[in-house]
Amino acid sequence: MHITTLWNGTCRETGEHLSEHLEGELHGLRRLRIHRHLVRCELCQTVLRSLARTLAALRSLGTIEPAPTPSVVPAVVATIREER
Repeated sequence: MHITTLWNGTCRETGEHLSEHLEGELHGLRRLRIHRHLVRCELCQTVLRSLARTLAALRSLGTIEPAPTPSVVPAVVATIREER
């Protein structure tokens, strides 16, 4: 493996780890490789900006609590009574 390959990530590797990069979850050599690749690759920079905008838009929606699930017990009991 050439030393340049060791220290510089690829478009594929960067794409696979963009979410982790945005969340600050990358560490060590992987973080360095992704960072170094993003500095030089306009295509991956564009994808990163698009992903960041998408995540920001999703976060702006806030958290929606799902409606409570109706209990199935009354329906089961009614079905049993009808079958008797």
